[in-house]
Formats: sequence, structure tokens, C-alpha cells
Amino acid sequence: MTLQERIDKARELHSVGYTCAQCVAMVFDDITSSQASQPLLAAITSGFGGGFGGSRETCGAISGMTAVNGLAHFTSPADKREVYGSTASLVEQFKSLNGSVICRELRVPGAKPCMTLIEDAITILHNSLTPQE
Repeated sequence: MTLQERIDKARELHSVGYTCAQCVAMVFDDITSSQASQPLLAAITSGFGGGFGGSRETCGAISGMTAVNGLAHFTSPADKREVYGSTASLVEQFKSLNGSVICRELRVPGAKPCMTLIEDAITILHNSLTPQE
């Protein structure tokens, strides 16, 4: 799936009420399908929206990105270091681009809308999981 296809699919999902975490996770079902289908990804990430259950803590787009990264890289506890390292890199890229990973800090007046944050997370994750041409 191309980056643009993922973004278009996420826009569609967001428009019908899926959370930021769900939108990010669900558009990577082609990568996670052997472990997690789109409905399973939606269920797993359903409580991550609004910064964990609406608490406005860690951005849902980050949570969705982290869930997919784990599914893409984890096969046993021996992989923990790799998963932590790749997750930290993804989070740092998002933070560099947006100044924070905390929902309440990202959602101040005049800030990027959630859909743009979703697109940022999808782009970062897509680029990390997809061989660059």
C-alpha cells in the first residue's frame, strides 16, 4: 500500500468516527494482517483515543504507531530492545515534527488538527516499515 493510500484510508476512517489511534493502526493492516486484522486493530486501539481514554495524555496517533511497530518487530522477548529502539525513534520523529507527544499540548488553539497528526504518524511509520525507492 502506498503512503497516499494509507492517508486516504485514514481520512475515511476518521470521518466516520474512528480515533486517531485506530486510524493509524488500521491503515497498516496489510503489514499486520498475519497477526492482527483491521477489526482486531480497531478493538485493541479503541481505548487509546484522546490520549488514553480521553485523558489527553499520550497522543492516540503515537499509540497507534507504537502498536503497529510492535506487531511489525516483536516475535519474542528477545526483540524488546529492538522494539524499544525503533519505537523511541518513531516517537522522537513525531515529537521533532510537532513539538510534543502529549494530546493536550498538541490540541491547543491554532495547533494542527488531529487528522494532520494522524498523517504525520502514518508517514513516519510508513517510511520506517517500507523500503524506500
